[in-house]
Amino acid sequence: MKDVQTTLSVMPVLKEHLSLFWADASKVLEKSVATAEGKFEIKDILPRLTDGSMVLWVVIDPETTKVIAAITSRVIEYPQAKSLAMDWIGGTRMKDWLPIAMEVIADHAERNDCKYLEGYGRKAWGRWLEKYGWKPDYIAYKMEL
Repeated sequence: MKDVQTTLSVMPVLKEHLSLFWADASKVLEKSVATAEGKFEIKDILPRLTDGSMVLWVVIDPETTKVIAAITSRVIEYPQAKSLAMDWIGGTRMKDWLPIAMEVIADHAERNDCKYLEGYGRKAWGRWLEKYGWKPDYIAYKMEL
Protein backbone atom coordinates (compact mmCIF):
# COMPACT_ATOMS: atom_id res chain seq x y z
CA MET A 1 0.00 0.00 0.00
CA LYS A 2 1.28 3.45 -0.88
CA ASP A 3 2.05 6.03 1.77
CA VAL A 4 -0.74 8.48 0.94
CA GLN A 5 1.00 11.39 2.67
CA THR A 6 3.87 11.35 0.21
CA THR A 7 1.65 11.47 -2.86
CA LEU A 8 -0.47 14.49 -1.95
CA SER A 9 0.61 18.00 -2.90
CA VAL A 10 -0.10 21.10 -0.82
CA MET A 11 0.57 24.36 -2.63
CA PRO A 12 -0.41 28.01 -2.69
CA VAL A 13 -2.24 29.20 -5.78
CA LEU A 14 -0.81 32.25 -7.50
CA LYS A 15 -3.39 34.97 -8.20
CA GLU A 16 -2.94 34.52 -11.95
CA HIS A 17 -3.86 30.81 -11.59
CA LEU A 18 -6.98 31.23 -9.43
CA SER A 19 -9.28 30.54 -12.39
CA LEU A 20 -7.75 27.08 -12.74
CA PHE A 21 -8.54 26.07 -9.15
CA TRP A 22 -11.39 28.22 -7.83
CA ALA A 23 -14.33 26.10 -9.06
CA ASP A 24 -13.05 22.97 -7.30
CA ALA A 25 -11.65 24.79 -4.26
CA SER A 26 -14.87 26.72 -3.67
CA LYS A 27 -16.82 23.45 -3.59
CA VAL A 28 -14.66 22.03 -0.80
CA LEU A 29 -14.70 25.34 1.11
CA GLU A 30 -18.49 25.87 0.94
CA LYS A 31 -19.30 23.88 4.08
CA SER A 32 -16.66 25.71 6.10
CA VAL A 33 -17.75 29.16 4.90
CA ALA A 34 -21.39 28.30 5.66
CA THR A 35 -20.46 28.13 9.36
CA ALA A 36 -20.01 31.92 9.26
CA GLU A 37 -23.81 32.15 9.44
CA GLY A 38 -24.39 35.31 7.46
CA LYS A 39 -21.02 37.02 7.93
CA PHE A 40 -19.38 35.46 4.86
CA GLU A 41 -20.56 33.58 1.81
CA ILE A 42 -18.38 31.67 -0.62
CA LYS A 43 -18.78 34.51 -3.17
CA ASP A 44 -17.03 36.85 -0.69
CA ILE A 45 -13.79 34.85 -0.74
CA LEU A 46 -12.73 35.18 -4.40
CA PRO A 47 -12.34 39.00 -4.36
CA ARG A 48 -10.01 38.69 -1.35
CA LEU A 49 -7.95 36.08 -3.17
CA THR A 50 -7.86 38.22 -6.30
CA ASP A 51 -6.72 41.36 -4.44
CA GLY A 52 -4.05 39.42 -2.55
CA SER A 53 -5.43 39.96 0.95
CA MET A 54 -5.93 36.18 1.17
CA VAL A 55 -4.04 33.24 -0.33
CA LEU A 56 -5.66 30.05 -1.53
CA TRP A 57 -3.91 26.76 -0.74
CA VAL A 58 -4.99 23.56 -2.43
CA VAL A 59 -4.36 19.93 -1.64
CA ILE A 60 -4.12 17.92 -4.85
CA ASP A 61 -4.21 14.18 -5.25
CA PRO A 62 -1.79 13.70 -8.18
CA GLU A 63 -3.29 10.32 -9.07
CA THR A 64 -6.69 11.88 -9.77
CA THR A 65 -5.52 15.52 -10.21
CA LYS A 66 -8.47 16.53 -8.01
CA VAL A 67 -8.57 19.21 -5.34
CA ILE A 68 -9.39 17.23 -2.21
CA ALA A 69 -9.00 20.14 0.23
CA ALA A 70 -8.50 23.89 0.31
CA ILE A 71 -7.37 26.46 2.85
CA THR A 72 -7.38 30.24 2.81
CA SER A 73 -4.77 32.23 4.70
CA ARG A 74 -3.91 35.84 5.37
CA VAL A 75 -1.17 37.68 7.22
CA ILE A 76 -2.22 39.69 10.26
CA GLU A 77 0.20 42.42 11.35
CA TYR A 78 -0.12 42.97 15.08
CA PRO A 79 1.91 45.77 16.70
CA GLN A 80 4.53 43.33 18.04
CA ALA A 81 4.38 40.36 15.67
CA LYS A 82 2.94 38.99 12.44
CA SER A 83 0.71 35.93 12.31
CA LEU A 84 -0.50 33.74 9.47
CA ALA A 85 -4.22 33.15 9.94
CA MET A 86 -6.07 30.30 8.30
CA ASP A 87 -9.69 31.36 7.98
CA TRP A 88 -11.39 28.68 5.89
CA ILE A 89 -10.47 25.02 5.65
CA GLY A 90 -12.48 22.36 3.88
CA GLY A 91 -12.20 19.07 2.11
CA THR A 92 -11.78 15.37 2.68
CA ARG A 93 -9.01 13.00 3.83
CA MET A 94 -7.69 15.46 6.42
CA LYS A 95 -5.72 12.78 8.25
CA ASP A 96 -3.76 12.27 5.01
CA TRP A 97 -2.96 15.90 4.19
CA LEU A 98 -2.89 17.72 7.53
CA PRO A 99 0.71 16.71 8.40
CA ILE A 100 1.92 17.92 5.00
CA ALA A 101 -0.13 21.13 5.13
CA MET A 102 1.14 21.95 8.62
CA GLU A 103 4.74 21.71 7.46
CA VAL A 104 4.27 23.59 4.18
CA ILE A 105 2.18 26.41 5.66
CA ALA A 106 4.39 26.80 8.74
CA ASP A 107 7.46 27.08 6.46
CA HIS A 108 5.63 29.72 4.39
CA ALA A 109 4.71 31.65 7.54
CA GLU A 110 8.31 31.61 8.81
CA ARG A 111 9.63 32.80 5.43
CA ASN A 112 7.20 35.73 5.71
CA ASP A 113 8.42 36.67 9.20
CA CYS A 114 5.32 35.40 10.98
CA LYS A 115 5.77 34.47 14.61
CA TYR A 116 2.45 32.64 14.92
CA LEU A 117 -0.10 30.55 13.08
CA GLU A 118 -3.76 31.18 13.88
CA GLY A 119 -6.82 29.17 12.99
CA TYR A 120 -10.51 29.56 13.66
CA GLY A 121 -13.05 26.82 13.91
CA ARG A 122 -15.16 24.52 16.00
CA LYS A 123 -13.92 23.00 19.23
CA ALA A 124 -13.39 19.64 17.49
CA TRP A 125 -10.37 21.10 15.66
CA GLY A 126 -8.48 20.87 18.94
CA ARG A 127 -8.28 17.08 18.68
CA TRP A 128 -6.58 17.33 15.29
CA LEU A 129 -4.27 20.22 16.08
CA GLU A 130 -2.99 19.51 19.59
CA LYS A 131 -0.46 16.94 18.34
CA TYR A 132 1.16 19.71 16.27
CA GLY A 133 1.55 22.00 19.28
CA TRP A 134 -1.57 24.12 18.81
CA LYS A 135 -3.29 25.39 21.94
CA PRO A 136 -6.63 27.15 22.39
CA ASP A 137 -6.06 30.91 22.55
CA TYR A 138 -9.46 32.33 23.37
CA ILE A 139 -13.17 31.63 23.13
CA ALA A 140 -15.31 33.90 20.97
CA TYR A 141 -18.94 34.60 21.76
CA LYS A 142 -21.53 36.19 19.53
CA MET A 143 -25.09 37.35 19.78
CA GLU A 144 -27.34 38.02 16.84
CA LEU A 145 -29.24 41.31 16.98
